[in-house]
Amino acid sequence: MDYTEDQKARLRSEFAVRRRRQLFLSIPLAVFMIVILIMLDDKSKAPILGLPPSVVVVVFAVVMIAGIGFSLVNWRCPACRRYLGKHINPSFCHRCGAPLR
Repeated sequence: MDYTEDQKARLRSEFAVRRRRQLFLSIPLAVFMIVILIMLDDKSKAPILGLPPSVVVVVFAVVMIAGIGFSLVNWRCPACRRYLGKHINPSFCHRCGAPLR
């Protein structure tokens, strides 16, 4: 599909917002995951941050599921609303060909 320059600018702008949100989600989520896995790797059954390990595992699972859900909703092409896949910085949508950068 051919896009006007205004449409291309709008698509690029919307993609930039979506990409920024995706990065703001993925970086803290990765750090959280690493910290929790290091804490759970401790062989003792000592409380983690004052909570039993079973509660920490449930909180970890809920946070990860929420992050994945947000990513599935956020990481979509602004033109066709299809999921963009695993690429963090695509230059165009692989489904509709909309310019993203």
